[in-house]
Amino acid sequence: MYSASNISFRVRDKVILQNIHLNIEPGTFTAIVGPNGAGKSTLLKVMTQEHTHYLGDVTINGKAARSFTPRELSWVRAVLPQITTVQFTFSVEQIVMLGRHGHHSTKKENADILEEVMELTGIGAFRGRNFLTLSGGEQQRVQLARVLAQVWEETVYPRYILLDEPTSSLDIAQQQLIFSLAKKVCERNIGVMAIIHDLNQAVQFADHLYFLRNGNIVASGDAQQVFTKSNIEETFCCRVNVYLDPCNNCPYIIPERTASHLAINK
Repeated sequence: MYSASNISFRVRDKVILQNIHLNIEPGTFTAIVGPNGAGKSTLLKVMTQEHTHYLGDVTINGKAARSFTPRELSWVRAVLPQITTVQFTFSVEQIVMLGRHGHHSTKKENADILEEVMELTGIGAFRGRNFLTLSGGEQQRVQLARVLAQVWEETVYPRYILLDEPTSSLDIAQQQLIFSLAKKVCERNIGVMAIIHDLNQAVQFADHLYFLRNGNIVASGDAQQVFTKSNIEETFCCRVNVYLDPCNNCPYIIPERTASHLAINK
């Protein structure tokens, strides 16, 4: 399990996170939702050790995250940031192979993993192309393949993937594809955590859901059970109606047109 226990983080006198408890279980999809400025990306940076001056404990498979070397961290967890900038004319295959940097696997093992993740993400036809010539959705699938390559090999310990708003600039078809792929990799004893803005997609794909507001957890638990009108309105200060989609037995929301009348500083 990948756990954050009693996490607090501040910048000077401003509290960004306060007493956060969060678990990512192997083989499950965990989503974090919340308004802009809630502390979602900061929490991810604490969990990935990009921020180290925090209070509390982050553990990965029972071991303190602070005790891992950068190489050891790369073996157990991979991170897909909100924006990944590539300025050189790398091929798609070269980008994906970056995920294998630091591993002790053989050339054949790396090649086999490359083929598997490229096939899964549907980018095999792009392998020799200049990454910079791809569309935004195609580039994001390549970056996801790179992240998958990093933790794809079978191990005796669980691995984890952390995604920061991975579909923020993609069309609806690409969004569904990315989340479907992320959900599928959970079958390999990989725990996935994603920061998601679209609440309907969060409840559609997530097993566990955390609502974050002003650096505090408002609600957490089984995604469909905590996806309630009261939790959503308390978190986002926006009036919504929650319905049940009879086709997939999944709840979804539609904001009320009167949402702007709900006090922002509730």
